[in-house]
Amino acid sequence: MTKYIIVCMMGLLAWTSSMKGQVFHPNNDVGVFAGVSYYLGEINPRRQFYNPGMALGVLFKQNFTEHHCFRFNAFYGQLKGNDLDFKNEYQQMRAHSFDTSLLDCHIGYEFNFLPYVLNRWKTAYTPYMFAGVGFSYIISSSTGMAENHATIPFGVGFKYRFNERLSVGCEWGMRKAFSDKLDGILNPGPDGSYATSHNNDWYSFAGLYVTFRIFEKEFECPGIKEEKKYR
Repeated sequence: MTKYIIVCMMGLLAWTSSMKGQVFHPNNDVGVFAGVSYYLGEINPRRQFYNPGMALGVLFKQNFTEHHCFRFNAFYGQLKGNDLDFKNEYQQMRAHSFDTSLLDCHIGYEFNFLPYVLNRWKTAYTPYMFAGVGFSYIISSSTGMAENHATIPFGVGFKYRFNERLSVGCEWGMRKAFSDKLDGILNPGPDGSYATSHNNDWYSFAGLYVTFRIFEKEFECPGIKEEKKYR
């Protein structure tokens, strides 16, 4: 038992030593996003990056710890689809098409798989995943059926810090739309009625972003009286 306790204490001491100097400073990132947006639904059931449209946006991230982050995004995107792009006989006969632009907003949680330590002595990079809740505001639609609706966003990304302030990243995220009218085609159930459970409409954003760190909280020394200030 004594040997077990000694081994555990040595392990704890080694872990504590490795963490010395790795004090995390909570901080905020603001940035811009550019990439593409695309649609999945009745016209395009499974082809990723089909008929991509332009996507632009802004984002805000509040880094609580080196692994946990709160995020807010506001993205503009274009969604397009045309039955004639597919060889399916039914779609060739239906020949439906649509063109919709929307504003996608969401808040969510982001988890960094690696410690994302923002200090001048350690390079920071990590893959991450995110999920949250959102809302889609329809700006224009060629079908006249598209409507504002709630969404469930989720996705993955990778980010890298160049210096104490500037970071870059890439991200690919899906949006589950709580509306079956993005493409102007409703998907009925077996009884011919329309319900949310038969909704096939999704959309996605993929692209690159640049962020700038602001309002970092600093601490004079972990062992002394904590002094918080903003720079």
